Formats: sequence, C-alpha cells, structure tokens
Amino acid sequence: MEKPFHLALAVLGLAIVNSTGEEKRWFVDRNLVFERGHALSEEYLREHAPNFSKKLEEILPWVVRIEVQHSFAENRYSSNHGTGIVLEGGLVLTAAHVLTENAKGEKRRVILTLADGRVVSAKLEEQGKTDWALLRMKLNEKQKSLLGSPVVPGEVIPEETAVFVGYPARLGLDQQGKVQSFHKGDKEKEIPVSRLAPMLVVTSVGDPEAMTLKPLAGFPPVGGMSGGPVLNAKGEVIAVQKSVSKTTDNATGNVLYYVVNAVPAGEVER
Repeated sequence: MEKPFHLALAVLGLAIVNSTGEEKRWFVDRNLVFERGHALSEEYLREHAPNFSKKLEEILPWVVRIEVQHSFAENRYSSNHGTGIVLEGGLVLTAAHVLTENAKGEKRRVILTLADGRVVSAKLEEQGKTDWALLRMKLNEKQKSLLGSPVVPGEVIPEETAVFVGYPARLGLDQQGKVQSFHKGDKEKEIPVSRLAPMLVVTSVGDPEAMTLKPLAGFPPVGGMSGGPVLNAKGEVIAVQKSVSKTTDNATGNVLYYVVNAVPAGEVER
C-alpha cells in the first residue's frame, strides 16, 4: 500500500517543565491544541522511542476516518464521526458507539476515508458487549490491496509506551504536518477527496485490565477520535479507544489532566 505521508518530526520550541530538560509537558492550547499537540507527540517519540516513529510510518496509512450516516428522514440525515483501523482481510476495528450513538432506526450508511483519499463503504460485521465493533469493507477489484493490512492485535504490557491515533472530526494533517479541514470532494466538479493523516497522542498503559492510558505527550483527545487504535511499539493494536476522562479548569475551560479509556484488543472476537 502506498504511504501517502511521513511523520514530520519538527521541534516547535515546546516548554521544558523540569530542571533536567529530559521531560516536556503535554501541550494544551484551545486554539492550537491539535497542531502543537501532535508535534509534541512526534518530538517525544523521536527522543524516547525513535524505532516507534519508524514503525508508525508503516501503520498510520491503515488508520481510517469513519462517517456513519443515520436517522434518515426525507432528504436529511445525521452523522457520527469516528476513527478505525484496517485489519487483515478487510475488517475495520472501531468503537461500537461510533455506530450507535444518537442513531434512530436501523438504517446506517458507513463511509471510510483513508489517508491517501480513497473512499470505501462498509457494513457492520460484529458488535461486542463492550464498546467495540468490527466493520467489513465493501471492496471492488481495484481496492483488493486493502485486504493485505499488516496490522495485528498485540499483548498489553503494564507501563509500556503506547500511541493513540485518531482523526478529530473533519480535521487531519497535510503532508507538511499542518492541520487542515477535511473535504469529501465532488466528482462532478472534479474536486478530490482530502488526503489527510491522523493525529497522535503518546500515552503509557496504566491499568492493563481496565485499559486506562496516562498521557505522556500530545493533546486531550476530542470528538471524531472515538474508536481509534491504541498501538504498541511493534505497531500492534492493543486496544480501541472508547472515551476520555478529563479534569478541566472551571475558569478557563482548559484541560488540566486526562485519561484515555479503551477496550483491550483481546476482548475483540474475530
């Protein structure tokens, strides 16, 4: 599969918060949280786990943006936005609530967009009792290469460094690492679909049974990142994100601390 982007490891002058200079604080800014927070995640990996960064270049093209159209009425519908990752055989792992939250009626239309701009429809294959779901891509002959994903489940190790990957709703990174709005494109007007990469949040595994992840670098995950994969240093999926627990400053609204909650990949039945 063609790699449509590479990790941009530029340093943005992020503040050092201890005397040793070895640790940097995760960045929270209400206006620039995505771009600076993502860059901090990349910087952290470059300094602390350079091989992790290289592995991510192979895996990130398999992370997909998900739109679930639901609650159809006359000429309108509602949409949920989430993230998923392509597994071998054309399956896509995500969170179940991406498909069901606020959805009325049984009719759903699931649309996946890859980082290289390819668009694929999908259907529900399996939904777990915990917050996970497997989708099956509907592929034509030209899309059969998507059956060969190298992504596999992995074992959870306490305190290991892990990366949570997702697409903030209607946003992504261009090839220069800049945050851009996502556009579906228009075939009639010959406007292409946006080619945008997902964003990273570096964490460590706190409680492997409850699958809680403590932030090491990045930004507090937001809507649209639900269902995104949690990857270990081998590029294996160890969990799928389901929610974020946040502590905020009542005066400013800024996030003071957060924990990523996920479902262990071992609970997913394939």
